[in-house]
Amino acid sequence: MRNSGQNLPDSYKQKEGGIHNTTFLLLRRCLAEFLGTFAYVFFGAGTRILLGRSGAAGYFMVYLVFGLTLLIMTYALRHISGAPFNPAITLGLALARRFPWGHLVPYWIAQFAGALCASALHFILFSKQATAAQFGATIPTVGLIQAVVIEAISTFFLMLVAMSTATDRRVSRAAVGLAVGFTITLCGIFAGTLTGGSMNPARSLAPAVFAGGSALAEAWVYLLGPALGAILGALVYEYMRGGPEYVRDIIEDIVPGLDDDKKRAQ
Repeated sequence: MRNSGQNLPDSYKQKEGGIHNTTFLLLRRCLAEFLGTFAYVFFGAGTRILLGRSGAAGYFMVYLVFGLTLLIMTYALRHISGAPFNPAITLGLALARRFPWGHLVPYWIAQFAGALCASALHFILFSKQATAAQFGATIPTVGLIQAVVIEAISTFFLMLVAMSTATDRRVSRAAVGLAVGFTITLCGIFAGTLTGGSMNPARSLAPAVFAGGSALAEAWVYLLGPALGAILGALVYEYMRGGPEYVRDIIEDIVPGLDDDKKRAQ
């Protein structure tokens, strides 16, 4: 039998017994989540700030930037953290048992911290424009219940795509960035004029914290809607998957040998 740790650098192991240093691995993964979510909010919400009120063309540009940023950061960091970059998607993966529960809260902290740092940098770099555009915050233009439903539906399809491309062995992982990135662009173009097309609690909460007012008062819409959509999307895909032989965990194969250890422990 292959020694599951023989290909790992010494820094991945504890000094005694060759046991994987899970704390070190988790910190690396959280740093990747911090950077990925930071980039997502910095470039996406930053484009919204700089474009101001520019109509339909502006919404298309904003969500093209969101989608491209997600695509690029997924390819850059997926092999380190799995690249959810979204607290709702991370929750859905955990509920579907495709992501370790022990990583959930640390990932959430990293994702929200990355988003908050991005909004803070918007304030530092172009305070006047950021304030005028409410830091790119998502604010519903429809009723709050309608907004929750729209966010839930959009996130449902985003979760469905993420489950398919990231956790099913029949789908190449090379498709993850493209599929999820274009889904964000599609749903954002549809929902942009209605709810801001968030699908991501960190993306909405961070600008709302800096904008205050109605943006912060209505931020719960972007916590509840995406969470409901992600949970439903994950459960529906698990029902449709067809069998455990097609399952692949979100962080499987990121570190050689960890999956072997998990199977031996079961």
